[in-house]
Amino acid sequence: MDVTADIGFRRSPFWAMILIALVVGQGWVTLKLFGPGLPIDRLTSDEMVFDGKHPLHAYHGLLANRVWHERQATTCYDPAFQAGYLKTPIFDAGSRPAELFYLVGGPTAGSYKIGLAVCCLLAPLAFALAARGIGLGASGACFAAVIGAALWWSPACRVLLEAGDIDLLAGGLFVPVYLAWLGRYWRSPGPTEFFVLAGSSAIAWYMHPLLMVGALPVALLFHLWAFRAVRFAWHLGLLFANLAGLAVNSFWIWDWGSHLWMYVPYGGEEAPHTLWPAAMAEWQAFLPNDPVDLAVAILGLVGLLCMARKNAVGAVLLAVGTMLFVVAGGAGQLWPAMAEVGAQKTLSIGIWCCAIPAAYALTSIAGSLGSSTGFRPLGLVWIVVGIGGLCYGLDISKRFEIAPLEIGLGSEREETIRAIRAGTSPDGRILWEDISDGSRASGWSAMLPELTQRSYLGRLSPEIAIDRMHARLADGKLVGRPVGDWSDEELARFFARYNVTRVICRTPESESRFRRLKSATLIAGFA
Repeated sequence: MDVTADIGFRRSPFWAMILIALVVGQGWVTLKLFGPGLPIDRLTSDEMVFDGKHPLHAYHGLLANRVWHERQATTCYDPAFQAGYLKTPIFDAGSRPAELFYLVGGPTAGSYKIGLAVCCLLAPLAFALAARGIGLGASGACFAAVIGAALWWSPACRVLLEAGDIDLLAGGLFVPVYLAWLGRYWRSPGPTEFFVLAGSSAIAWYMHPLLMVGALPVALLFHLWAFRAVRFAWHLGLLFANLAGLAVNSFWIWDWGSHLWMYVPYGGEEAPHTLWPAAMAEWQAFLPNDPVDLAVAILGLVGLLCMARKNAVGAVLLAVGTMLFVVAGGAGQLWPAMAEVGAQKTLSIGIWCCAIPAAYALTSIAGSLGSSTGFRPLGLVWIVVGIGGLCYGLDISKRFEIAPLEIGLGSEREETIRAIRAGTSPDGRILWEDISDGSRASGWSAMLPELTQRSYLGRLSPEIAIDRMHARLADGKLVGRPVGDWSDEELARFFARYNVTRVICRTPESESRFRRLKSATLIAGFA
């Protein structure tokens, strides 16, 4: 058995069963996200995920679902927060997966959680598909699936998963697929290659268009490089594959492009004047912190050298993809201007691009060992034993010990919602004080309009930046000014302008000031 041969799953039922087993194992680990107890019940229940920005994405997904069914649009005004703001494909772009989940399964919390689980299940399949793109057989694709599953549950990816960055994770899965099959299209253009390129680009464009903005120049340079080496039909097919990916997203991509100006201008710390010396001084920013990720990156570099002998084009494409996203990830950690668009999160995608050549290196080593002994399956046995020992040494099993997501409101939040419903009315807005404590606290309050049928100033999300966010009470400051400095007359004008009838205070300064307000009455206290 030659593990480096390009033999697909149709001719290798044994490896097809192995891949199915890997997907089942991925599903078993995924269910831990929704444990303890009976994960299936929690997966399909009406209780929402309240980690990170999941509530914000779910809320905007509900808004988008409604406006789509009303008038087939992707933008709308939301009057329930900040006296009305424009929900666009730019503002909270991470809600697009939620919009898809609700469109397919209905606007329920169960649809969101099932969609999240499906994204996790796609990980080994996407890496196996990318491996087939660079010419690996069924065994090599299974190696890639194992590596991809291990990378999916890495600490860095877990942070993204809990934070609600499903758009980046799901879109990033198909970047290696796109690059690998771009190389396969060079070797053997055909209908399969066309549809895989079109499908992977369509998914990446939908989930996270900035990823394809980075990958598209690679395809354009590929066109130019191959200009005279292939026929015009080759160029035409590749062009139509990329255009098909864009055309599938045409219903919203125009709104995305027309609202790019809504990114809040950069106004943070100054970037270093000499970028190259700064990058050399902080070179650790361009390396993964996890030892398994680092091992995959090193093995991937070895695999690129192995690939260069038989598939130089595929090796170059994956190397460029790795470099592009690793550099972007490191730059996002070093320079605030890059961090504002989330560039620091793309380091994991660069490591994912290394996973495919890493699988290539493993299959090449297994093939060489098998050929040298005259008994080809022996090479595979040695590789499996070696990987098992490495996994034991790195204690890789720990990354599959998944802590469950925060699902459901809990008794304290339910009590808060009951108090809001009992002590307020829908005829005015509630001014809710935000607290920036620097933690990755749950953004559960983004769902307040759905849970209470009330409108709010504040509590949409403490991490977002839009022009309407200035009208809020945060850390004892109203519109950026200490609330204690506001006179009764100024507060009255502010309340009249924004139709505020209730205030929820969360700092001693705010509570003290509003207790002194003559027209204020204490309704309830919160823990």
